[in-house]
Amino acid sequence: IRPAAAPAPLPAARGDEVVPIRGLRRKIYERMALSKSHAAHFTYVDDVDVTELVEVRNLMKERARLRGVKLTFLPFIMKALVEGFRRFPTLNATVDEAAGTYTVRGSCNFGIAVDSEPGLIVPVVKGVESRGLVDLAAEIERVAADARASKSKLEDLQGGTFTITNAGNIGGLFATPVINFPEVAILGVHKIARTPRVVGDRIAIRDVLYLSISIDHRINDGATGARFLNEVKALLEDPKRILAGEI
Repeated sequence: IRPAAAPAPLPAARGDEVVPIRGLRRKIYERMALSKSHAAHFTYVDDVDVTELVEVRNLMKERARLRGVKLTFLPFIMKALVEGFRRFPTLNATVDEAAGTYTVRGSCNFGIAVDSEPGLIVPVVKGVESRGLVDLAAEIERVAADARASKSKLEDLQGGTFTITNAGNIGGLFATPVINFPEVAILGVHKIARTPRVVGDRIAIRDVLYLSISIDHRINDGATGARFLNEVKALLEDPKRILAGEI
């Protein structure tokens, strides 16, 4: 059976604008197509009660501010991911299709998707496992600011083992992120909303965060991705488990 021919492009009509796909947009175009055509995407979504985490962050914000750093929730999420990888290391990995292998990475080097004026850029925060929360926050600020200003150094754009994309400041409930190939998983972080929840026998207003993880189903089974996200959720809901010595 022959594959169907690609449909002919719709010819431009009066009032249309033909835009060349080049530069950074061309690179995004190619990498997204590569990921979707190679990785077998599976996405799992869950909500997380981060009420205690909100309180912990509020306690630590002033310390970070005195060091000139804005402490967001992302460093806490990164530290939870590191702990999760201790149980599920094959999600912190990259695949080599030509060799028919994948490499479980010993370091946690997290790409963060940055929405810059020219397009999506993914700088990398390296050695997350050995950094404290405020140090992480400062490094996230640095690489994100450089990316938005189109000043990223080459070394800040290489070596990622896992990627985080955060659309919480835009809105929405959750999304299904596209894997940053040849990595084998990506985490989507969404907005925190004040939400009524059943707590014991009563209804309470809680801070709730949606997380979504897309994995390459060729390398990890869906159950592995689900269990990993469950572990990250448990850590974020009980931040004392991962913040010993930070507060």
